[in-house]
Order: sequence, then C-alpha cells, then structure tokens
Amino acid sequence: MSRTKELGQYPTHQWAADAIVESFFRDLGVGSLVLEPSCGPGAFLAAVPAGVEAIGVDIDPVMAERARLNTGCRVLVGDFRTIELDFEPTHIIGNPPFNLKLIDGFLERAYELLPQGGHAGFILPAYAFQTAARVAGYADRWALSQSMIPRNLFPGLSLPLVFATFSKEQRRTLIGFALYRETAAVQKLPAAYREILAAVGGSVWARVIRLAVERLGGEADLQEIYREIEGRRPTSTPFWREQIRKVIRTPAAGCAQVARGRYALVPATNDAARVLAA
Repeated sequence: MSRTKELGQYPTHQWAADAIVESFFRDLGVGSLVLEPSCGPGAFLAAVPAGVEAIGVDIDPVMAERARLNTGCRVLVGDFRTIELDFEPTHIIGNPPFNLKLIDGFLERAYELLPQGGHAGFILPAYAFQTAARVAGYADRWALSQSMIPRNLFPGLSLPLVFATFSKEQRRTLIGFALYRETAAVQKLPAAYREILAAVGGSVWARVIRLAVERLGGEADLQEIYREIEGRRPTSTPFWREQIRKVIRTPAAGCAQVARGRYALVPATNDAARVLAA
C-alpha cells in the first residue's frame, strides 16, 4: 500500500486550492492570517491572496521544507494538533488526512485556535458526516456548511468528497445537512416515542401527546404534559407548548378536558385509533 493511501493523504492540486480559496474565502484581506495544517507542498499557502499572511504546519520536515521553497511562507514542523504556536489564525484551510480520529483532532485544535468569527475549511471524505450524532456533535460548536466536490479530483480515490466550512459563530447554522439535528434528537428518545414517530398515519403531535398522557397514568395537567414531552418533541418548533395546547383539544389526541388545564384519555373509538395509541 502506498504511503498516500496508508495515511489517507491526497495532496491538493494547485488549481483546486486556488478555486476553493476564491469560492469559499472571499473575506480574506488586511488583518487575516491563514494557517494551513498538514500543508504538504503548500497548495493552500500558495492560493492565499497577495498581502495576506499565511503560515503552514507539517509533521514531515522534508515536506515542510518543500512548502517553504514552493511558497516563500513560514512553515513550522510539528503535529498541528499539539504544536505550540505564537500567533492566532483567523482562517484555517487545508486537506487533512482522511482519518476520522485525525479529522476530529484537527477540528478540536482549530476551535481552540480560532477567534470568535473565525473560519476553518477542509476537504473531507463525505463519511465524516455520515451519522447524525457526529454532525450534531460538530454543530454544538460550529456553524457548518458543505459542498460536494468530485472524488476524481484525486486520481485513484473511490470516496465521495466534500468541502466543509466550520465557522465559529454564535448562530450555529447547518447548510447542506437535512434532518441531521432531527435524527440525532429522535435517536435519544425512549423507544416508545421513537416508535410513535416512525409509525405511518395520523398527526405525530397527537400521537406523542396521547403517549405522554398514557405515561402519566392516563390523566395529567398541562404542566405535567409539558415536562413529559420537553426533550421528546417531534419537531423543533419553539412554540411547542402552544402546539400541545392546540392539538390536545382535537379528537386526534384522544383526550378530553376534565378540569381547567387538565386532560384525560378517552377510549379509542376504532381500530385505527387503538393502533395510534399503542
């Protein structure tokens, strides 16, 4: 096996690095400082616009020297995850080895180094975003965006690729990631709620409310129902309490008001209702 495949390293062609910087890092300018971790021959260092400071890091001293000669930039020798730095980057751009443990280590260090409002962008294998839990973990810290790029950007590579940006912002958006937060949230629910959400037919909110009242002994006030459903909501609406109050009054929820703000289950009237309540 070649060293490239063994380490998951695929050096970036200069034209591709130029195109990525031009497309995704148009905010580079006076005061920006770009760091390229695992810089290899320095394609992203060379792609940085004139007048913007760029510094590289590579664990291989031979490759670090090659990057210095190719770009004229300062290049440090060491492991990006642990090397001591005497500067604060505003942007981190690169193509890390395609290994999940290393990718997570790079992102951990990037978060540590970047100021609020800083950005990191990496060429990554698409499997880095395969599971909802992994993406939800990233989204706890970063605003994320991803764009597909062709796998034959690197000859011999059979993995789907993305270019992903990680922005250290207070508003943690997910662009290009449908249903990831929702799937991660559903997977944390008790089995009974997961089954309700997976079942076909009828209002999901009505089924969740009915199950909540069942779990509360068949009768409960709204505050108890709120506490039972909080953290088990079928959608991410911020108006979920209002949604409960609205739906619990409908026949689909299978509940009747027995006192002010208090509801009890009513017997199912047909086989379909019994299935929904099961």
